[in-house]
Amino acid sequence: MIDEAKLDAKVGELLETLYRKRFSALESLTLTKLINKNPYLYRAIGVDVPAEFIDQLLSARVSSSDETIFGNDFLEPLALWSAEQSDQHDGGERKVTVGAGAGQDITIETATAYLAISVKSGKNIFNSQSDKGQTAEFAALQARLKKINKQFRSIIGYGYGRKKAKAASTTEKIAGQAFWQLLTGEPDYYLRIAMAIGRYSKAHSEEYKTRYSAKNRQLLRAFMLNFVAENGDVLWDSIVKHNSSDARPKHLQKPKASDTDAT
Repeated sequence: MIDEAKLDAKVGELLETLYRKRFSALESLTLTKLINKNPYLYRAIGVDVPAEFIDQLLSARVSSSDETIFGNDFLEPLALWSAEQSDQHDGGERKVTVGAGAGQDITIETATAYLAISVKSGKNIFNSQSDKGQTAEFAALQARLKKINKQFRSIIGYGYGRKKAKAASTTEKIAGQAFWQLLTGEPDYYLRIAMAIGRYSKAHSEEYKTRYSAKNRQLLRAFMLNFVAENGDVLWDSIVKHNSSDARPKHLQKPKASDTDAT
């Protein structure tokens, strides 16, 4: 069983990295980047209030960014660390290393087996085309490792959810509790992760909410200046032109410093 203090310390360290990158991504966000989102979608669902428009675009942008940051800077390193720290639960020596092949994040090698593991934050991250690409990468790796004469297991591990493997596939797909148990041998490890996160997340999230609110106000001021009529109507033609016209759009006007300081 992985020591609780060590798990807490590692989760705390990874959350520091995650939030540092969240803060950086939020601060670098501009109205120009936000307007790159699909304008037809927001017009179609009836987003006609400026504040609502910014809320929805900002939320969608942050959600997409968070998923990437969480997978790359929290989940993948935690999975590798957890496998390295776990007890030798499979009855023999285990060697855990960073994956050596394309599309492979973790290698677990025992006396009889070679596990090539690709770590994904959630089970819906794959479309059928990328799934085929991952299987091909595993197949190429297996071909290179024929000389070691060990059972080769290609595994896509999802950090949460459930996954039923298809009998026709040569690649195992393991999610949630089963994935974390594969790495550590602990049936309740997936619950221990959530508990450890909870001990650190509140302080980080409070600071993020403050920064998010400030960024929201900043973007709304810029949006009002560039894409809202005097009567408060959203200027959809201007938004669509800025997003999609052949002509390169003009630089957006920026709120005056005095306006920024006012709030």
